[in-house]
Amino acid sequence: MRLMSFFKFYIISIAFLFIFYSFYDLGLKREILIFLAVSLLSPQMFKAAVRVRGVRSGDIVLVSVKSQNALGFFFQKFPARALSGGRIGGVIDLEYNFKKAKGEIVSYGGIFFPAEVNILYYEEPLKVVNR
Repeated sequence: MRLMSFFKFYIISIAFLFIFYSFYDLGLKREILIFLAVSLLSPQMFKAAVRVRGVRSGDIVLVSVKSQNALGFFFQKFPARALSGGRIGGVIDLEYNFKKAKGEIVSYGGIFFPAEVNILYYEEPLKVVNR
């Protein structure tokens, strides 16, 4: 999902660049230089756009669960859906496997991975209503 969002962001930024080129005649060398600069900076611009956006309701997040077994500590990561929005350090509601939980946003992720959330505590299971 993040990869497709990045491609959309990249295409939109290149489209704005071509619109800019249509209004100003900079010469071929400068246009190529600006195109290369935008192409190289677009991943960082995408990360900045993700930071500004934050985590919104309905986004897929990656939940980290730390547990202990006989061999030591064990980290497990699985996807969940955010039921509320927030920023890094904020607490959001999560839904996974018909369970609700509260989690703290650790990172916004990047191009390939969604935002990462640590589970703080679990709530009651969600009730499924048959119609």
